[in-house]
Amino acid sequence: MRDILARITISRLTLYFLALLALLAIAMDTLGLLPYSPADTAFSALLVFVSCWVVNAIFAHVFGARSNLESMLITALILALIITPFAPRDYSAIGFAIFASSWAMASKYMLPPGGRHIFNPAAFGVALAAAALGTEVSWWIGGSLYLLPALLLGGALIVYKMRCYDLVLGFAAAALTTVALTAGKNMRSALEQVALHSMFLFFVFVMLTEPRTTPLGRPRRITYAALVGVLFAPEIHFGKFYFTPELALLAGNVFALISSPKRWIRRRSPVRPLSGTI
Repeated sequence: MRDILARITISRLTLYFLALLALLAIAMDTLGLLPYSPADTAFSALLVFVSCWVVNAIFAHVFGARSNLESMLITALILALIITPFAPRDYSAIGFAIFASSWAMASKYMLPPGGRHIFNPAAFGVALAAAALGTEVSWWIGGSLYLLPALLLGGALIVYKMRCYDLVLGFAAAALTTVALTAGKNMRSALEQVALHSMFLFFVFVMLTEPRTTPLGRPRRITYAALVGVLFAPEIHFGKFYFTPELALLAGNVFALISSPKRWIRRRSPVRPLSGTI
């Protein structure tokens, strides 16, 4: 296993992991283990993929950059796994998916000076879509115990490959401690709900570990993970404003930008292909 992981890039490993989750989800839809139609899940994924591919191709042409196919596919799969599957006649959901997919792709070209992503593209796309259209994503892939073994196995391989234990442990400690402190008498139930029946594992393994939007240096990385973890907790709010997982991650991206500005300084070398795991 160690030799296989050494020969595969983190982008390819993440792509295979997400593709496996998508296939397992459709299979479980078919078996009635998930509350979605397999046709709706497949249609949603196809629509997201086409939207991402078209917008990515347009921006790559306009900016004269070589697009990264793996990066585009990873973003499309993430979006398909967090936007609730919808039917071909659900025009509102179709509009939301197209809007989120388009802006996720656009953010890779419009926001990164020097070829670096400032924001996690998938998080940026769904957060902007929620703000503009008033609909939030469900992160549906993270709520089923049937998918838990695949999430744990794939996530463990990603963490082992990237050696990002500091990110995972920092986030988990901050998020679960915050949940425990804000849950009151329902602490055990709240911890179980977050750890096993929410997007927690998918978020930490796939979204938080994205290497191009994390700060440099272990102290900054741990602070980044802890900040996102605290804001990830469901009960954290400022007045009537509650953070969603995607907003928590975007806030962490802002911290990464401020704390590690050298990562986003434009280089003098020619324009490089836009790449990354998301």
